[in-house]
Amino acid sequence: MTGLVPAAMASASAVSVVAGIRRLGRSPGAWRPPGSDLLRRTRRGRDLAAALQRAGVRLGPEAFVAGTVLAAVLGGLAAWLLLRTSLVAVGAAGAVAGSAWALVSSADRRYLQRFSAQLPIVAQQLASAIGAGLSLRQAIARAAADAPEPAATELRRLSTDLDLGARIEAALEATVERLPDPGLRTMVIAVLVQRVVGGNLSQALADLSRRLEERTALEREARSATAQARMSAWLVAGLPLAGGVLVEIAAPGTLARTLGQGPGLLLVIVATALQIVGVMIIRRIIGRDGIG
Repeated sequence: MTGLVPAAMASASAVSVVAGIRRLGRSPGAWRPPGSDLLRRTRRGRDLAAALQRAGVRLGPEAFVAGTVLAAVLGGLAAWLLLRTSLVAVGAAGAVAGSAWALVSSADRRYLQRFSAQLPIVAQQLASAIGAGLSLRQAIARAAADAPEPAATELRRLSTDLDLGARIEAALEATVERLPDPGLRTMVIAVLVQRVVGGNLSQALADLSRRLEERTALEREARSATAQARMSAWLVAGLPLAGGVLVEIAAPGTLARTLGQGPGLLLVIVATALQIVGVMIIRRIIGRDGIG
């Protein structure tokens, strides 16, 4: 019991740090750590910044990384004070960092899925507006007013860039970089090709809308067909962890005695490797983006 008090204090500190960083991220003058532009200068930093923005996390990549590292250290310290086992402490720190990224990744993926599902509507709205005699800029502004969220937000941002003097080609390419969706890339390529070689852009967008609608229907059917496999992947990863928690609750100190010895550590390493391989095989079977 003596280790529970410092462990609880460390856990409370971790929660307070995460909550404080989240509150700072929501404020207009959010705190940014020293050298806060270092990550943004790299491709991975820019990708992380875009993912955080799509996920609704109002933090820069530097603040997110700093907060995640701090929370992971506190989580590892809490686990070490509780079980006095280095391997468990490292695992706890990794679990905290992985959970932070999993939450952002899940929110980012849901945002992109909602946007992708709305692309057929956007393409049809653009086709109707252009067919009615509006220019591409005017069609984008009209679609931004009529489209559902989050497509409306992205179209408003695109329309604002065009109003500020950005070239259509550059603004569309920036949108594709910000939203890595295959359907959007296809739409932008169609628009750029029609601007160069000419043709009926309204008809091309209407045809694309039908193709995107068919693709969306196929994706829904595929996700329904692989629902059981996705649940199996989560069960494969979660059951051992849940079993370890139940064992520790039923007989406190069991994990510390088991993992504190050579055979126990070896078994944990082998079991963890097998779990990772199992999840990777399931992801391979149902597709990389099938688990969500």
